[in-house]
Amino acid sequence: MKKIVYSLLAAAMVAMSSCQDEMVENPVTPAQTGDEITFGSSLTDIEEQTRTIYGDEPVNGAYPVTWEDGDQIAIYCPEASNGNMVYYKVTPDGTDASHSSAVTKVNPDQAGLQWGQAPVHHFSAFYPADRIVGLQNGKITATIPVQQTPVSWKTTDNDAGGKTYTGVANTDYAFMWAYNTHQKSQGGDVALNFKPWVTILDVEINGPETAGAEIKMSAVQLVSTTGETLNGEFTMDFTKVESGEKEYPTYEQAGNPASTRSYITIQLYDSEKNDFITLRQNDKIVIRFYLLPKDDNYDTSTSGRTDLQLRVTPYNSAVLTRTLNAEGGTQTGGILAHKVNKVILPSVSQTGPNYWMSSLDPNIYLTELSLPGSKFSYQNTTDQPNVSTHYQSLSVADQIKNGIRAFHVQTIGDNVDSDGPSRRDDGGNANSMELKISVAENKTSIGLKDMVKTIANGLKEAETNYNKYGEYAFILLTYSGNGSEGFGRTYDWGYDWRVAPDQAWMQAVKNDLAKMAEDEDTYRLYTGEITPSTTLRQVAGRVIIKVNYNNDNMANYLSRNDRVPALFSIWGLTDQTVRDDFEPTSAYAINMLRWGTSNHNATANMRFFYHEASSVGHEESAYDKENNIKDMWERSINYYKTNSNHDMWFMNDVGGYYYGINGAPASESQIGIDGWTEYIGPIATEYLQSRTEDATLGIVLLNYADPANDYSGNLIQTIINNNFSFQLRTSGSSSQSNTYNAAYSKGGNAIGWD
Repeated sequence: MKKIVYSLLAAAMVAMSSCQDEMVENPVTPAQTGDEITFGSSLTDIEEQTRTIYGDEPVNGAYPVTWEDGDQIAIYCPEASNGNMVYYKVTPDGTDASHSSAVTKVNPDQAGLQWGQAPVHHFSAFYPADRIVGLQNGKITATIPVQQTPVSWKTTDNDAGGKTYTGVANTDYAFMWAYNTHQKSQGGDVALNFKPWVTILDVEINGPETAGAEIKMSAVQLVSTTGETLNGEFTMDFTKVESGEKEYPTYEQAGNPASTRSYITIQLYDSEKNDFITLRQNDKIVIRFYLLPKDDNYDTSTSGRTDLQLRVTPYNSAVLTRTLNAEGGTQTGGILAHKVNKVILPSVSQTGPNYWMSSLDPNIYLTELSLPGSKFSYQNTTDQPNVSTHYQSLSVADQIKNGIRAFHVQTIGDNVDSDGPSRRDDGGNANSMELKISVAENKTSIGLKDMVKTIANGLKEAETNYNKYGEYAFILLTYSGNGSEGFGRTYDWGYDWRVAPDQAWMQAVKNDLAKMAEDEDTYRLYTGEITPSTTLRQVAGRVIIKVNYNNDNMANYLSRNDRVPALFSIWGLTDQTVRDDFEPTSAYAINMLRWGTSNHNATANMRFFYHEASSVGHEESAYDKENNIKDMWERSINYYKTNSNHDMWFMNDVGGYYYGINGAPASESQIGIDGWTEYIGPIATEYLQSRTEDATLGIVLLNYADPANDYSGNLIQTIINNNFSFQLRTSGSSSQSNTYNAAYSKGGNAIGWD
């Protein structure tokens, strides 16, 4: 793989004068204590409306680097008499792209660096200044994000006859540094020659080989298979540069080490077109990754290491992996530190089901995950074709293959031993209760055990056929009062149920889950307790069930010490015993979440915060529903910033139907399930694509949870990508569980995927 080293012709000149910003000509009078230090440097635009730019193409073997008017650098001098670090802005010269004579204070009303008493002053500088988050003991702390979204996409024709989609990188991550010393007695100018510090991967993704094929793309990840830190906070230390021991400043990890810091993600979503990029034959995508500036561990050119992988994810497809490593100890194929490394990837293809969870760090806390889910999962055109209205287009079996990991289902308590009301003592008993799936409030012949088995088979298929071990599924179980049966003694003259249908339903939950727990291979039910510290690793390959009950009578039908393998919380109202920073509204509820029992006397160490409404225009107007959906996600951001207990489960219901009374989404004719889906899908997608804050989205229930749907599809992929777009917190180590060992080809041209 060819290495193209980028050069930096940016020189910052430091001049000393009496509080003036212009350069001082030699000869000079030695500066006195209190004289302000002024700075001059220059770089020139090569593209309007951007920050400092690395050129798209190399010139004489190097990528040119240019300043833009207003770029800011931070200059640190421990010997300065009036503080140690000041921010300066660059005004490029108009005639020379690599020089400027005007570097001025960002705030002209504040004093700049001034000479102190020490005979020798040490100057160190950092670009960009706005990435600095702290300074301690002379060490600058800055940050680089896990998600490096392009600031825009540029489309051009390429020589192969296709289109090239170039992600214009945010060069706020193109860190540069400068260091020099100067004797105060000499006066004159102090030269600060900036050098690049980060390692850059310039990645080219090629479209499908087949003419006429179209493959929609989702995201690309750069992953360290050994858990090396690639993103997050860091400190830069100039100590070894000062001593001459190192050519570059050294790197130290800062911030939270117990988070997913071993990958960087770029989403292939064009916000101007509100869609993910589609590749055809001869098309290309070009993007750039900026790696944290470690000096040694990214140089794989001489050691033959296989630490770095690129994982390309086509839309709703299996991940394509390419390991970046050297061959035979040469520089052909490795990644060199502080360089722009060109990586050319093979043609993309869609190769299998969307088992996206298996690419996540297995130590992530469950409450950190964002799960796309299907509302009324069984009310679909395949499993229930005769129902007049459908919320889903895929069967439950196909939903799991297409990346859906949360399933909402209504159930009815079925008394299998009851012979009807005309006979004495025919009402059955507690053991006769089981659960049947309810669709449109009508009992079906499908048992809950059948649904769990279907989902468990999907998890098993992932493991046996695709070598994916990190998948799990979540089932939200709710009660349908219409048609549910009770149990107990009946009399000749009519019903006299000892146990009402809602309480009998709780017994059916207990019965079914106990039976499924006994057959681990068939149902894969998770039976260990779910706590705030439960991780993906612990539940991988399992089905988690959460039970929603409607009132205290239902809750307390189970005993305090029951150990039903499920999560429980009340549904439809706010548990008044919960005290939280959030203010519940008519659209939200925050309730206690218990494992093993619903009994209110049992200790609860988790909470369930949800927004649910099905009838838009009746229960909520379309306007209120839209705002409540967004507000729910805003609240999750605030919670993430202020809480590290991992004890809040979020659920946001984006599904439902438009009732058509008030608050019409687009027109009076846009009603029903289709109308609401068409309206809310693009709105939710655009909102999430523009969001940059770290936070889980929780469980998100959708109509038509089908990646092929024109309105829900992009939202599903956006929810999945959220798991790779910020630093999800982990329980300790953030190393990846999967490793790959395929070699990389020479000359920068990959001949195949791993």
